[in-house]
Amino acid sequence: MQELSSEYRISIRSLLLRPDEKKTLSLEIDAETAESYGLPCVKLPRLEGLLENRAGVLMLNYQMSCVPALECDRCLAPVEMPVEEEFSHVIVTETASEQNDAEYLLAPDAMLDLAEVAMTDLRLSMPTKILCSPDCRGLCPVCGQNRNLTDCGCDTGDITLSYQ
Repeated sequence: MQELSSEYRISIRSLLLRPDEKKTLSLEIDAETAESYGLPCVKLPRLEGLLENRAGVLMLNYQMSCVPALECDRCLAPVEMPVEEEFSHVIVTETASEQNDAEYLLAPDAMLDLAEVAMTDLRLSMPTKILCSPDCRGLCPVCGQNRNLTDCGCDTGDITLSYQ
């Protein structure tokens, strides 16, 4: 758990106790907090949403927009990948078993850390492979040149990678 996001912790106790209670959310996560979750951003994460008690079930629905500052997995070039995502969670203060933990957002102390929720959702929504373009040629394994920018002329046909 990240300690930098304590300013994003909100109490959900009153929402849990009052059916049909609602709380509108509108916030921006600062650069230091985003970076603490390993996602520096060109455009900071912005959340717009609603916490709502629907017949005793606390729901969190929000939309996030941001532009994470990423790096191409093949050539290491900077990649800006705009994100516009909607997320939805059922919030509980306890679960009957550990198997249920994946289905719900657990807030045992009736406190919800919005930065932790949002940055985790963002991280999980990102593709596993980040590329600057689908046909990225990557770095030359011999000289390290970015093969998208220049053809270095190295003979890479006989290279065998060994891992020790």
